[in-house]
Amino acid sequence: MTETEGKRTVRPNPRPDLNFTPIRNGMDYLARAVDDLTMGASPPSERDLKYAVLHLHAATEVLLKARLIGEHWSLVFKNPGGATLEDFEKGKFESCTIDATMDRLDSIAQVKISLDDRSAIKVLTDDRNALTHYGHTANAFRVEARAAEVLGFLLNFISEHLRPMLVADFKRRLEAHDPLNSDIPETVALARRVELANAHNERNQVDETMDELRVKLGRIQKFVQKRMQDISGELASVQHRTVLCPECHKWALVVNDDASWKPIACRFCLGSYGLELGGLQYVWSVLGEDNGAVTSCPNCGGADTLVMGASTAAQKTTNLAICFNCAAICEEKADGQR
Repeated sequence: MTETEGKRTVRPNPRPDLNFTPIRNGMDYLARAVDDLTMGASPPSERDLKYAVLHLHAATEVLLKARLIGEHWSLVFKNPGGATLEDFEKGKFESCTIDATMDRLDSIAQVKISLDDRSAIKVLTDDRNALTHYGHTANAFRVEARAAEVLGFLLNFISEHLRPMLVADFKRRLEAHDPLNSDIPETVALARRVELANAHNERNQVDETMDELRVKLGRIQKFVQKRMQDISGELASVQHRTVLCPECHKWALVVNDDASWKPIACRFCLGSYGLELGGLQYVWSVLGEDNGAVTSCPNCGGADTLVMGASTAAQKTTNLAICFNCAAICEEKADGQR
């Protein structure tokens, strides 16, 4: 905690050391970029847009390189052939460009980045370079739209490529950690415990930041427009089983129609909900406890999967009973009976 004495801010003593891993660093930049776009004036001021561009570009570069490091630490060097672990751990090296990072992700890690996404990142890089080195004059709406495109890319990249890497790393370290094996030297066992804790913290850092961001994403006007346009095609055929997302409050949460008991996901913010709590969270966050309820589905037999009082994208003004597991729908009567 800090205390303010007049105009002087007293910092905590002792001050904490910097401890930013690439993942934590990139997610922090991303969180700051979203704050720049959502926490100030609406629409964002020119200063907010400037820092949004700078923070978003930093987030993009760091998170792309974090995924590349996950393939092998030497790949982030400009010249991997001359890479040494000592230089990597000390951060004393020239890293590859963001274009080279994307090329290596494609050719080595099989992480495909579309031409449209690469183009959006290139434009963001140009905006960032102009702002950093010699100033920049540009249309505010256009800059915001460019940022929204890259923000949409990062959202998918984290969900599809970065988090799965972290989950796999945690599982690998968990399997290697054997606290009951007395044959393992204590120094090795301690190192493995530290590595396991770090892997757990990295994954949690991503999950916690993404949870916070999902609530804010809907406030970014250009992002909403671009994101909804991008997913409109896949939502068009499922409007009858698409409901409001409890987190981002967009008509993009698609419920199951095959009684598979799989988690359901929002196509806008990519928030995922297990069926056991998905219906309850929808009631709490969207309907309110007095306006909705969950019960068993007579069609698939799912417990607490039939949500009373819900509406779909196809029938936004109609109160329905819809099962989040099989998409069975009943129109509610005035007395609340199906």
